[in-house]
Amino acid sequence: MADSISFLIAGHKFRVVGDRESALLRTMPGFPVFVTEYDQPEWQVVFGHTFELPEQWTELYNFVFEADIMECKFARKGDVYYFTMDPYDKSIAPLRMRYKFGSNEVEATEGVDRDMLRFALWMALGLMSMSSKMALVHSSTIVHQNRAVMFLGESGTGKSTHTRLWLKSIPDAHLLNDDSPVLAVENGEAVVYGSPWSGKTHCYHQLRFPLAGVVRLSQAPYNSIHRLSIVESFSAIHPSCPPALAQDERYQDMIVDLLSDVLSTVPIFHLECLPDEDAAWTSHDAIFKAQ
Repeated sequence: MADSISFLIAGHKFRVVGDRESALLRTMPGFPVFVTEYDQPEWQVVFGHTFELPEQWTELYNFVFEADIMECKFARKGDVYYFTMDPYDKSIAPLRMRYKFGSNEVEATEGVDRDMLRFALWMALGLMSMSSKMALVHSSTIVHQNRAVMFLGESGTGKSTHTRLWLKSIPDAHLLNDDSPVLAVENGEAVVYGSPWSGKTHCYHQLRFPLAGVVRLSQAPYNSIHRLSIVESFSAIHPSCPPALAQDERYQDMIVDLLSDVLSTVPIFHLECLPDEDAAWTSHDAIFKAQ
């Protein structure tokens, strides 16, 4: 029987099965924090499968991963979804993943490298967990007064810079995750969990906090913040949800359901800002002094 390693991520039991993959995950930054023991997983990824990709499928999304080192594709045929990673360096094994919608298992080929494994598990968790009203959201997330604030924006807009300004300027603020925290709705409340995926910042916490607010950032020669309408709020958050899943009608509907529940209880803001201390206090005061 293949070796396995079990995690508790965002309150859910997630197991990875595979000798090489389990060994890598025991030493890979981020994952050991989430290791736990239980009898049966809710979801699992099983490596070591071999299967042929269909000759015809509906390609939903494609992109180049990590500084032009490989091509990735997300596709669907009927109720089965496929995700592939093909390195340009042919000495590196490609990845093939297959998931039948509604099941609790993703099948995957073996032999991928560490970076591919990390991203493959991010994708696999997204495929299986979205129906539970949770999503990995591209965000840098601060905790203050035991509540989380998610900062959104395209790469290079200053999310991590802004959260560092919070850490420097605002007492008792601490970083929960710097890339992909888990946004969920539980018993009608929007909450945020730490995750094993935190980009280049090693910030991994097995913690959960209620969501106080969401801020979308844009650079400007001044600091100004305003609260968004419901329609504006949806447009602000949606681009930070998993882009591949958003191209599929079924997953798109689940993203809309999740965001609708979040927007009904949580204020969303747009912050135009400089990279300075005043910008941190501007977003802090809008969220915490208004409540």
